[in-house]
Amino acid sequence: MCEYAEIENIQLSNGKTVKEVNENVRKEVEHIYLEGWAKGISIPFWDKQGNFYLANPDGSEDLVEFNRKERSYKVISRVADKGKGRYAYLLNK
Repeated sequence: MCEYAEIENIQLSNGKTVKEVNENVRKEVEHIYLEGWAKGISIPFWDKQGNFYLANPDGSEDLVEFNRKERSYKVISRVADKGKGRYAYLLNK
């Protein structure tokens, strides 16, 4: 398996490099979080282990159990306090 540094400058068919595409995706994801938070919406995300979280508008983070069939969730625990969640850095931009 190659390292990211080995592929980040490869030019893709759209004329952009892998690094440029990744940067554009990061900016779009940040925009989605900020737009949702401005409306008071907690944004869901998953970790590599498949755990389901909600990134809350106050920068906190909750571990939740998601019921896909009923389209509902139950908060299991708060894993990060206000301003300490994975995406809380966006609140200071």
